[in-house]
Amino acid sequence: MSRGDRVAKGVTRVVEKRNITTGKQMNLRLTSLDEDALSLLVEKIQTIMPRKNISRSRVLRAVGYLNEDFDWVDKLIQSIIRNT
Repeated sequence: MSRGDRVAKGVTRVVEKRNITTGKQMNLRLTSLDEDALSLLVEKIQTIMPRKNISRSRVLRAVGYLNEDFDWVDKLIQSIIRNT
């Protein structure tokens, strides 16, 4: 019985805010060098935004929304060519 079914039948009265990012999981393989680079980026963003909890997955999700910034996309393409 799924959570939606339990709520509909009144089995549970627990109200929770659902996190929509938990619905799908993606296997992402990173080398230790890639993990270090991503961690450095997260730390840099965290120092700029100290009141917001920044995680590696949050940074990776945010990158997906930068597709309209063509200068940034060009820099990303050049980084892919140089580093992979």
